[in-house]
Amino acid sequence: MNVVELLEKVKIAMENKDYDMVPTLKNRNSKRKYGLTQYDIEEYISSLEINDLIKGPEPDRDCPGEELFIFKKEIINKVVFYTKIKYKNKQVKILSCHEDE
Repeated sequence: MNVVELLEKVKIAMENKDYDMVPTLKNRNSKRKYGLTQYDIEEYISSLEINDLIKGPEPDRDCPGEELFIFKKEIINKVVFYTKIKYKNKQVKILSCHEDE
């Protein structure tokens, strides 16, 4: 899969609320720190573009044979979020969505 195809699937998944977001501590803490709602996160992820891609497709170190895409984009007031997404079994999976470190 290429980034254009992924972003098309991501936009549809966000609109339909048909995605899986891993509730990591970093993801939850960044959301809380900036007062972001789930709607805010969905809007942010839907707004990702090709030029926000920093890596990918990359092998997923935790799941051999699978690929993921990594994005960085400003979300609010010069705060850049790091977002890691993969598409598996017709499902968009958000592995990371937190403040860039």
